[in-house]
Amino acid sequence: MIVVPDAGPLIYLAGAGHLDILPMLYSEVVVPRIVFEEIVIAGAGLTGAEEVKHASWLRIEDAPVEPSLLSVLDPGEAAAIPLAERLGAELLADDARAREVAKQRGLLVVGTFGVLLVAKKKGLVREVGPIIMSMEALGMFVSAPLRDVVLRIAGEIGK
Repeated sequence: MIVVPDAGPLIYLAGAGHLDILPMLYSEVVVPRIVFEEIVIAGAGLTGAEEVKHASWLRIEDAPVEPSLLSVLDPGEAAAIPLAERLGAELLADDARAREVAKQRGLLVVGTFGVLLVAKKKGLVREVGPIIMSMEALGMFVSAPLRDVVLRIAGEIGK
C-alpha cells in the first residue's frame, strides 16, 4: 500500500526518532513537494527537517494544490488529498478537518497513532507510550482521552 503523508505526521515521527517505520509499513511513501518544502525549506532547523530531507526512500511528487480545498485546509493537505486519490493511496494525516474531507472523498485515512499501533503489532516498536510522550514534548497536542484509548489498544494500560 502507498501512503501520502501530510507534514505533521512526518515531523513528529522524525522528531521522535521513528520516521523509518513508514517504509517498513508501506510499499511507497509519496510526499507532495509542497509538504516536503514546508518541512525541509520553510522548517529548516526545526524538528524533523533534517530527517525528512535525508529520507532517501521518500518519493517527492509535484502535486497541485486543489483550490477548492484551500477554504478549509492548509496547502499541504490540499495537495496531499488529491495526490492520495490519484495514487489510490492511504492518507496519513492527524488534522481532523483533513481526515474528514479525505473520508468524504472515499480515501482510507490513518493518523500518526494508527501508524504506531500497526508498528507495535508488527514488532517494529516495543511501546507506543514513550513515543507519544516524546511527540508531546515536541509540541504535538494529544488529548488525555485519545492517549488513553491508544494506550489501551496497545495493551499498555488497563481497561
